[in-house]
Amino acid sequence: MTYIPPHLFSMICRVAANRAYYFEFDDWRLKLRNALFEQSAMAELNMGFDTEILFTEDPKQNLCKYQLFKYTDCLIQSLQEIENLYNWRFFGIDCVNEYETQFLKIASLDMVHNFEKPEFFPQYKTKIIEMINILLVNKYGYELRSVDEKYIKLDPKQGLFYCPDDKSEVNWYDLIYMIISPEAKQIIPQNMLEEFECQELNYQFNINFL
Repeated sequence: MTYIPPHLFSMICRVAANRAYYFEFDDWRLKLRNALFEQSAMAELNMGFDTEILFTEDPKQNLCKYQLFKYTDCLIQSLQEIENLYNWRFFGIDCVNEYETQFLKIASLDMVHNFEKPEFFPQYKTKIIEMINILLVNKYGYELRSVDEKYIKLDPKQGLFYCPDDKSEVNWYDLIYMIISPEAKQIIPQNMLEEFECQELNYQFNINFL
């Protein structure tokens, strides 16, 4: 793993813990949130810390950790070069009002890369592509979102995901959910839907990839 200075590791973990509300909580996610606070405190006190942060061999849990740090990184990368981080006291972080964010941004990217291990994630890429192809063949639309809240499309010919706004390629493991109509849900085989957490609302059907 890439070395990350303790004070930056502490900041990133604390921000991630506070942003964990973005994901639905279950017992393991609550443990992860608590572990992030714990490791943040240990790093802040220079007591040593666990870089794995609640080690797990469960593919979904590995993906959850990665996406949480990716989501946190989206916030950190959006900061100005010199940023007033007074409001980060809400996260339990004391920063000077004019904070140079360069090294925090580098450390945050390193943290994302440390947990970016697709071989240990659930292998959803083929399943997601198959579902979208079924929708397209039957003339149904879909709304696909990435962890940074971008609209994502599939290039069926190349089997690649991309953002239409900036034409950038998107990793399949950065996808968080897809919304389709209740009618479209009827044409997708039940065994494919059972792979994911699904929620049926009045006018839409949500397929969550975590």
